[in-house]
Amino acid sequence: MSQSRIGNTDLISELNSRLVLHAVRVMQPTFRAQVSRSTGLNPATVTSIVNNLIEQKLLREAPGNAAANTRFGRPPLMLEVNCDLKRILAIDLEPDHIRVALTDVLARILGYREQKIDRFDNPESILAQILKLCRVVTGNLPLRQLQGVGLSLPGLIDRDSGILHSSTNMPRWKDVAIGPWLGKQLQAPLKADRSIHLAALYEKWTHPEALTRKVIVISLRTGIGMSLLQDGKLYVGSGGLSGEIGHTIVDINGKPCDCGSRGCLETLIGAPAIVARAKEMIADGKARALSERVSAGAPLTPELIYNLASSGDADCASMVRAIGHYLGIALSNLINLLGPDEIVVCGPIDEVEAPLLDAIREQIDRSALPRLREAVVVRAAAEHEKMPLLGAAVLISQDLFELPSLRHSESVIASAVETAGG
Repeated sequence: MSQSRIGNTDLISELNSRLVLHAVRVMQPTFRAQVSRSTGLNPATVTSIVNNLIEQKLLREAPGNAAANTRFGRPPLMLEVNCDLKRILAIDLEPDHIRVALTDVLARILGYREQKIDRFDNPESILAQILKLCRVVTGNLPLRQLQGVGLSLPGLIDRDSGILHSSTNMPRWKDVAIGPWLGKQLQAPLKADRSIHLAALYEKWTHPEALTRKVIVISLRTGIGMSLLQDGKLYVGSGGLSGEIGHTIVDINGKPCDCGSRGCLETLIGAPAIVARAKEMIADGKARALSERVSAGAPLTPELIYNLASSGDADCASMVRAIGHYLGIALSNLINLLGPDEIVVCGPIDEVEAPLLDAIREQIDRSALPRLREAVVVRAAAEHEKMPLLGAAVLISQDLFELPSLRHSESVIASAVETAGG
């Protein structure tokens, strides 16, 4: 994002240009008149900005709908973002999984690879696997066409440096400079953020209505994370940490958690906990279909359990309902505390979306305060487990569309506060 300037015509021009570009992205394909109405800019200003953006190849014209204007001959040209201008490489490191995608500037996937990993493996081995997937996805793409690399990471990270300081579910990762290393290897600018924050960023990108709503995004993957969007702004706690709902204690006498505490939510519905519960059921002579699949060589994963549940296996379906029950308890607490408009659940849950959400809603109906639960919508994310990956692409792409920050006004306010305090 460009550096802001102090109340001059260049700053105003850039603000207006970003407004127009953002409006086209949200409404495309769209007409100049629609852009003028949505931004409040007069038609002449919009025309001038659009012409400049077309010259920069950020926008392009497309034929309009012939039915839109048949009275005066050829319909006017419509506007759309030139999604082919640049490419973005997005990387999502999850404790048990690597996902890599090549996208356009609208964060739409053009190429994709994924690979399962061992979360107890050493960082060097996993880094080599990430780089290999990146090489496969980018292929012969010229470096000049790569706008940047977005990196989604679990745990405690330094967003500015791209260092992964620690991750509860990846115990061997301590102060690993994954961002600088990948940036150097790929020869491209790189930005990094926490996976749950990037899931929320993608939710904001794809749902403009989130700008006026309070939205909770829940990530149900190896660990359990949460992000809060308030009027389009992401709440981030001290040191960049927040949303560790997986490590909220639900049973003080419960099972030990990898974080060092006991009875955390993740000990009940995190991926390792789901697998452990499945093993117990198999040992008790239950979940026979699951046992047969595992004996035949299939890895025991939550995804396998979800697959069998969707096929009608009663034991696996009971595990899905248990996940929804415990998650529903946690979400009821959030509803009572925060009063959200919407709760969005993401993760590899596409095969069990309906029964899982039904179990969550049933528990919310039992546990949340009536007036608060009646106002909230609970739904699954359209992109399921790819939300953080696509958010990593948006992390790079948003530099083209977001408004420049007014750093001068922020420094003036900070100076005034300091002076008043003195």
